[in-house]
Amino acid sequence: MLLNLFLHARGQPLPQLAKVKSPAAISRFLNHYDWNLRAIIRAMRTDALEQFQLYRSRVRGRSPNVELIVDMTSLPKEGKFPLLDDWMHHFNGVTGVHMVMLYISCGEVRLPWSFLIWRGKHHTSPAELALKMLARLPPQFRQGRTALHVLADAGFSGRKFIAGVVGLGFTVSVSIQANKVMDTGRAIRQVRRQGQAIVLKDLPQIPLWLYWVWLPTKTGRGKEKRYVVSTVWWTPSTIRKKGRRRWRIEALFKTLKSRFGLHRFGQYTRRGVLRYLCLCLLSFLLCHFQDLEDMESGRRTSPWPDWGELASRVRLHCCGRVRLAELEAESASIRTVLDGVLRP
Repeated sequence: MLLNLFLHARGQPLPQLAKVKSPAAISRFLNHYDWNLRAIIRAMRTDALEQFQLYRSRVRGRSPNVELIVDMTSLPKEGKFPLLDDWMHHFNGVTGVHMVMLYISCGEVRLPWSFLIWRGKHHTSPAELALKMLARLPPQFRQGRTALHVLADAGFSGRKFIAGVVGLGFTVSVSIQANKVMDTGRAIRQVRRQGQAIVLKDLPQIPLWLYWVWLPTKTGRGKEKRYVVSTVWWTPSTIRKKGRRRWRIEALFKTLKSRFGLHRFGQYTRRGVLRYLCLCLLSFLLCHFQDLEDMESGRRTSPWPDWGELASRVRLHCCGRVRLAELEAESASIRTVLDGVLRP
């Protein structure tokens, strides 16, 4: 029933919109009923790995790069959630739950692999949470000759994160503040040549290459210079391509929220919220796997997936019995009304 609500893909999987179960029953299912969320996560990851390996086996020529994108998104909440006090925080102007996600991108395959909840300033930082997820990455992703490359924004540009990624055996490109100081005592904003090798003052053991890109300002008037450091030498045009691919996780967050209601949870327990978030990701994965099948068969004709159409087909396939129950309930309601109107 709940998966059926997510697969409406209208961004509002609200319990009160269910037609054959009460909102109270759905709330109990998420917050109290004893069912194994870990088993669902294992099944999701098993299927995701199969899709990843199948895609790479079908690619002709050079295998596409595997990019590990990490970022943080905020799920704003209003009101009181006493059982979520250690999850509800104010960050970057948003009060709510803040989650760090690891998103795996390989050609056309997009896998929201894992997420962790940030618990506030005096707990594990977002960068440390990202390192935990990277460290738990299955060895299957490391198979092949292609190196795994991590992409992140300036929120993950600290010394611990860059050193941690290198320690895990990954390469990394990350946005960095212009006032970062090199071992020469100069700020990186004083560098005049793209692709120059630098050493940061707080990372003396790791050689880096410095680049910059021009991005529109928040007001939309003009552009501003953003700096990027990488543990691999690239051409400036390649760095720009890497930067555009990092925005794939922003597109994921937009799709999860606008189509599958990632931020719409109303559960008051951590168990209920985790279950809601995982079912939301499951809905996205089911639609994405359908999209991969459409591309393989030549059915998809547009360059971008139509999430509404994909979700409609997946809903009929996975939740057909629920849909029939809805139609039967609606039919019974219509007959009741007609009987009252037509009765002499």
